[in-house]
Amino acid sequence: MLESPVLLITFNRPETTLEVLKALRIAKPKILYVFSDGPRNREDSLLRDKVQSLVDEYVNWDCKLYRKLMDKNLGCGPGPVQAMQWALENEDRIIILEDDCVPSPAFFPYCNYLLEKYLNDERIWIISGDNACPEYMLTSDYIFTHYAHSWGWATWKRCFEKIDIQMKGWPEFRDRKMLYSILPKKEAHFFEQRYDNIFKDENSMNHIWDFQFGFCIRANGGLGIMPRSNLIKNIGYIGTHSEKKSFCHDRAVDDNYKIVTEPLFIVADYLHDRYHFKHHWKKMKSGSGIKSKIKKVLKIFGLYNFVYKRIYSLL
Repeated sequence: MLESPVLLITFNRPETTLEVLKALRIAKPKILYVFSDGPRNREDSLLRDKVQSLVDEYVNWDCKLYRKLMDKNLGCGPGPVQAMQWALENEDRIIILEDDCVPSPAFFPYCNYLLEKYLNDERIWIISGDNACPEYMLTSDYIFTHYAHSWGWATWKRCFEKIDIQMKGWPEFRDRKMLYSILPKKEAHFFEQRYDNIFKDENSMNHIWDFQFGFCIRANGGLGIMPRSNLIKNIGYIGTHSEKKSFCHDRAVDDNYKIVTEPLFIVADYLHDRYHFKHHWKKMKSGSGIKSKIKKVLKIFGLYNFVYKRIYSLL
């Protein structure tokens, strides 16, 4: 089986990065890319140095190690995009881990097998190691889905080179109701609102990338892959996009997972996706209601941009 290169996206969290490095030291990828965004202040600089020292200490197996340390802070949107574009300059596929996504040992052979199997299948865009609803019983060891996640994942150059972080095609896609040809009405309406809010909010556009890539997948009629078991434990409770531990964090992983039973059809699993939306996305929405109301009030009084920038500058 061809072993795929791995990209580790780091910044200023030595504690979580250490756990990911421990997992990587077990997997021992032959090619490892390590990216770090630029510091925003002296504290970031000191923490980033600690992270890079950990990389020096823990990457002690025989591998090709490439590093890219940015001088300027790009942020949580452009930064990861820059990291992935950099790693894919010389690769046709990549396994991607952020500094809070701790993989099961089973994650790497899972990705390697599927990256090779679907290398030239332009229907498939993303291989997710994260299963947010492992209690839902599947009849195969992985499925195709419209709800693949990017907490520990893999993709190909042919896919990521099409990302448009500004979502320039969204207005026409929205106005022609294209989402409704992919998802049921309630789910399409949910994501239509999400995409529209991101498109209209410059701050959001600059601080996330995954929704833009998700839009790109849907705009190109793409599918994702999700494993029967969860293979990624997210330990990033505190960060730009999280303030405390939630139901998404610290989920158990299956170290014994392997692919034995293949799916019969290369189409999104309809019943799984309806369950997934109800038990993941609707749950996520219910947890963000207060934040949304505060955001709306701040915008009414013209204070949103000021407050957002002040908070972000202190992170």
